[in-house]
Amino acid sequence: MFKLDGLPKRVLSIGGLVVLLLIIIAFSRRVAEFTGLSSQLERESGRITQLVSTQAYLQDQIVFATSEAAVEQWAREDSRLAQPGDFAVVPLPLDEAPAQVEAAEELAQSQKSNWQTWIHWFFYDGP
Repeated sequence: MFKLDGLPKRVLSIGGLVVLLLIIIAFSRRVAEFTGLSSQLERESGRITQLVSTQAYLQDQIVFATSEAAVEQWAREDSRLAQPGDFAVVPLPLDEAPAQVEAAEELAQSQKSNWQTWIHWFFYDGP
């Protein structure tokens, strides 16, 4: 057979070491890529879970929006419509009397002289 002297053995050994080194480098690159993809998978799984729950919520909203209950709620609350037999109650604004009373009190206080106002401030608790 072949007789391997020192130089071809060294060439084969160095070549084998180079091939082994290339395999180790490729393996470590793939391990790093796997680690990055695993972390990306975890991030995207959380986002997918969030999107699925949002989709379920929106589907529930669509089901409600197309129901008779939604139409009735809109008619009664937003449009203030009443069904036959209902007694519609419309709140009226309060009388303007309290505002007029306050204006009269302010007018009476503004007609006091300065020394009466100072005495009132120093010796009386109430307004």
